[in-house]
Amino acid sequence: MLGVSRQAIVNDIAILRASGQAIIGGPHGYRVGRVSGLIEVIHCNHQPDRGREEWEILLDRGIAVLDVGVDHSVFGEIRAPVVVETRADIDRHAATIAEAGEAPLSVITGGRHTHTVRAPNQDALDAAKRELSERGILDEPVQMAGGPGRRS
Repeated sequence: MLGVSRQAIVNDIAILRASGQAIIGGPHGYRVGRVSGLIEVIHCNHQPDRGREEWEILLDRGIAVLDVGVDHSVFGEIRAPVVVETRADIDRHAATIAEAGEAPLSVITGGRHTHTVRAPNQDALDAAKRELSERGILDEPVQMAGGPGRRS
């Protein structure tokens, strides 16, 4: 309708998000507006068979997974919306991948990937990150209150 490519839209959305705009992406497009909760990007690293475990740890604390991203050595950052807010969403996502005969995006980076997540509060996010770290899934230092920031 606007005469621009899908990639142009994705790039513009990334710029808006980086500027702090509240934008949620999903399989049917983007939503702009107020987002309740805390939005953060977490870094993970695991084999594909542990994806359900990762998402259940997050969901059990009321944390939604909004997207998955990888940092490709040739193409740079690649992000895809997933919007996983319930266990039924996990089942649908797994079925979609299986039916397509595909693998999760993270296989192209040996399991390293990121998720933009929406947490109800910092305590829920901290608890999830601790458990992900304990299970060897989190690929970043666990932040303690007043501690150092995320690695660059």
